Amino acid sequence: MTAHVAVVFTRYMMLAVENRQALDNRTLGEIFYLLTDELADITWIQAFQMLMQAFIDAISDKLSLSADQIEELMDAF
Repeated sequence: MTAHVAVVFTRYMMLAVENRQALDNRTLGEIFYLLTDELADITWIQAFQMLMQAFIDAISDKLSLSADQIEELMDAF
């Protein structure tokens, strides 16, 4: 749900910028770049590591796997 909301808000911001550029002659050309700077919170690698950690936590809780079994699963992945 959080990711969906973030995507929806990002899409809305982009559409609002496009709408403003198309209809308002006072639009600043740098507004798009100012909005994209706000989105650069984490890198792709950090996001992937967070996702993998959440996956490891979930499978260790639900499947009751040992640390060695989880390590084998991650190596296979």
